[in-house]
Order: sequence, then C-alpha cells, then structure tokens
Amino acid sequence: MTEEPTPPTRPARVRALVTRTIDEAQLSRPVLALVTLALLCVMVLGGSLLPVPYVIERPGPAIDVLGEYEDEEILVIDGAETHPTDGALMMTTVSVDGGPGYRVTPVEVVAAWFDRSKMVLPREAVFPEGQTREETDLSNVAAMSTSQQGAVAVALDELGIDYEDVVMIAGVQEDGPADGTLETGDVVVAVDGEHAADVDGYRDLIRAAGQGGTVAMTVRRGGEELDLEVPAETVDDSPRMGVVLTPGYEFPMDVDITVGGIGGPSAGMIFSLSVYDELTPGALTGGERIAGTGTIAEDGSVGAIGGIRQKMVGAVDSDAEYFLAPSANCGDVLGYEPDGLEVVAVASFEEALTATETIAGSGSTEGLPTCEDVSNQ
Repeated sequence: MTEEPTPPTRPARVRALVTRTIDEAQLSRPVLALVTLALLCVMVLGGSLLPVPYVIERPGPAIDVLGEYEDEEILVIDGAETHPTDGALMMTTVSVDGGPGYRVTPVEVVAAWFDRSKMVLPREAVFPEGQTREETDLSNVAAMSTSQQGAVAVALDELGIDYEDVVMIAGVQEDGPADGTLETGDVVVAVDGEHAADVDGYRDLIRAAGQGGTVAMTVRRGGEELDLEVPAETVDDSPRMGVVLTPGYEFPMDVDITVGGIGGPSAGMIFSLSVYDELTPGALTGGERIAGTGTIAEDGSVGAIGGIRQKMVGAVDSDAEYFLAPSANCGDVLGYEPDGLEVVAVASFEEALTATETIAGSGSTEGLPTCEDVSNQ
C-alpha cells in the first residue's frame, strides 16, 4: 500500500507562492533594467539633438582686403591712378551658428559655453523674431553694400575727391519679385518718369506706381541708363519688389569690393583704409599685418560691432600682429586680448589712419591709445 502524499499546509503554500514570485521578478529584473536604460538613452539622445533658441558666435576668417578672396581680387579701382602696396589690411568676421533656417543643439550650446573663443546668445538678441533666412541674407547684403559705399566716401573725403549723392539699390532678395531685373548697386534715376530727392521720396513714388503688378523704373548701371519694368507683389496694399533702397554715392571712379557671401557693416573702417592705401603712394601698413573691425559713418566716426572677441581670435589665427578696435567696444576687449596681438583703440577714421601710419613707421603701438586707456578716461 502506498500512502497518499500529505497536502501542503496553507502557510507552506503561501511561502511557495512568495518564493516563486520573487524568483520570477529576479529573472525579469535585468530585462527591465536594460529596457529602462535603452529608453533613457533614447530620451537623452533625442533631447540633445532637439533645436534650442540660441545662436553660437565663433571666429570667422580674417581676410586681407588688399589681396584675394576665393581666387578673386577683393578691391578693384578703375578710372583713377592706383599704387602698389604691401602688408595686409584684414577685415575680420564672425561665423554664426543657429540663425534663421539653421538650428543648434543643447550639446553644441554646452560645448560653446566652455570655449572662450565662442559666445552663446539668445537668437532674438541677434535676429529679429520671425525673420526668414532670405530676409537675413538680404539684410546682410544691403548692410555690406551700404558699408562699402560709405567707406569709399570717407576715404575720398580724406583725399579731397568730390562725388555725388544718389539713391541706390543696396540689395535684391534672391528669388524675390525684382530678382533678375534689378541689381545691387543700381542707381535709381526715376520711378514712373518722376524723380525724387531721397529714399523716402522714391518709396512714395513706388507705392503710387506699383498697383498694376509692375513698377516702371529708370536706373543707371555701369554708366548706362536702363528703363525697366520691375515686377512687384502686393503686400498690405503696398507693392513689394524685394529690394533695399538706401542713400548712396556715385564716385568719379569705379570701386568694386568683392568678399563673396560675407555680409554686414562691420568692415567699413578697414575698407576705408584699403581704398585710401590704393589711392596713395607707398604701403600704408609699411608691410605689417594689421587687422581690425568697426563700422564707418559719413563723418568718419568708427562704430561698435558685435563679436569682437571672436574677431580678435580670427585675426591671430590669420597671423595678424596688430588689431584696430572701436573705442566703443573696449569693454568687450579688456581681458580677452589674445596673446601675440596688440590692440589699438580708435574712434574715427583719422585715428585709424594715424594708428596704421604709426605702426608702419615704428613697428610698434607705443604712444597709441589702448582699450585700457579708453576705459580709464
């Protein structure tokens, strides 16, 4: 006879159930941990790649205006006697990551925070809210064109050469209504057969003449007057051609400054020095490599710009030994001067010219104002 097995007691059954549950949990724990880790990795990676509303300013190239850029001579003057020169007058630039149409990630922003050669700024501090890439490009082209015109005018004023005030096309939006009809640098002669004295006057004429989808304009291009029918689109009951009108000048010689797709007004002072150098005998720099930045106004005053710390780094990277900085930027310069770069503070074209001539003659900045001098005034 065999004995029937004794059924487990209730406490034993409970212990068995608890033990089996624990064993199953222990077996599934590594799988759960791996799944959780994978999900965290995906979340971190995804978060690190999401765009954030910042821009990163970093050093751009320093370009010798007396030389070539992208295999093209930068400064070309026709119709006036020019003179061979030496050394370098270098415009400095800033590259901006994260502008309209582009984005930066949290990883890039954090890395830039720990790099003294870069600066992180909110996007709205650099670009107007809602501005498109096309609008940004047009604004930069117009600012560069206007800066070049003003720079030439200041150099000619210094040399006592007369020129004429005009209204000009400072920029044409790519793929805009006027693209292919108007060109940057066109001088506005008339709108619908009528003349105006200034930019506001021509804007009024355009508003009155553009209700039919085109604007009849006469422009002067390369010394020739052209009668054009310029396409326009109506926005808010007003015609838009996708151009920027600005005060400009017609000079007694042709002055072309070509720097590829680089835009903005901050090279004005260096452009003025370069034009002055080419129109006067001898090398203004004395063979030295001088970089700089600063806007130039009609009265020759040198204005503040953005990104000067990055521009100084770019100057050193391009082997510049001297740097002309706007006096108004000295607060951003102090404590950030790269090793091997002597910085001179200038507030006008006259001061920039004096500084360049002093460096050329002595090979030093002794006696010239520094940003420390300016800050202590």
